[in-house]
Amino acid sequence: MAQLSYSKFLWNSVNLHGVHSPFVFGITRALNTKTMLYPKTATETLDRKTIDILFRILVNLHKERLVILGDDATAVVDLLRNYGEELKLKLWFFSTFAPISGNLDLIYISASDTAPILPQIETLMPSIGSNTVCAIGNIHSSAQAEYDWETIKKDPRVTVSIDTYHLGLIFFRPEQAKEHFMIRTTTSKVLDFALGAKNLWGLLY
Repeated sequence: MAQLSYSKFLWNSVNLHGVHSPFVFGITRALNTKTMLYPKTATETLDRKTIDILFRILVNLHKERLVILGDDATAVVDLLRNYGEELKLKLWFFSTFAPISGNLDLIYISASDTAPILPQIETLMPSIGSNTVCAIGNIHSSAQAEYDWETIKKDPRVTVSIDTYHLGLIFFRPEQAKEHFMIRTTTSKVLDFALGAKNLWGLLY
């Protein structure tokens, strides 16, 4: 399997105008609404675009109950905690080592070895509701990561999956038909016009 290039992703992606599901439209609007700049304490070891998308999810979708797992979990928790303090957000970080009461708002999992992701999600299933955002990092970092992302998307319990290139988002919504989206979080009038013209051309021909 060849790795998906960012240019190929953009060519196949959509923005707000290409989404017809009300639920996914709300998610897309949140992903495309810029938030305040995150703290200058942001570590350079983390992908800044990934962190930016996480911040947009936290602020624009009002997510407070979090579980952060993976190789960079400590750095992400520290970053989000600092961000929350600066913006006076009420963020609650939960651990998989203790029982979790109620549904989580956001689960972020990132690992160089993506094989354990599904087992980690399985452990958290009792705390995952219809509006829980499960964000998976590094989905295009290697051919193996892309294979694992495809496997996760095909899980029969996953009804909505969104590829933002930098992050994969999955939702367990039994009330919704299974759909997959490729959504760009970069807004550009020139890019939107070019890709809109491409989609129009496809409809006409």
